[in-house]
Amino acid sequence: MNECPECGSEKIVKNAVIHDRGDYNAEGVLQVAVDQNPAAWVFKERIRNDIRAEVCGECGYLQAYANDPGQLWEAYQNIRSDVE
Repeated sequence: MNECPECGSEKIVKNAVIHDRGDYNAEGVLQVAVDQNPAAWVFKERIRNDIRAEVCGECGYLQAYANDPGQLWEAYQNIRSDVE
């Protein structure tokens, strides 16, 4: 985004990383995932993508993006073809 959709500011922080804290305060990068085999108990064939963000430096509005959305789409299409 070049301009904030909330306040119109052009103060946009690009490629910010959203960190998550797990067990024992371990730090990780937030991810989005698609399971190609969601019915499986163990081997779900999970496809993961790190998330990057853009943040308005004026009001704090945040937009998140998957780093490789095409890979997620392909995994999602694989699920749909098995179901239909």
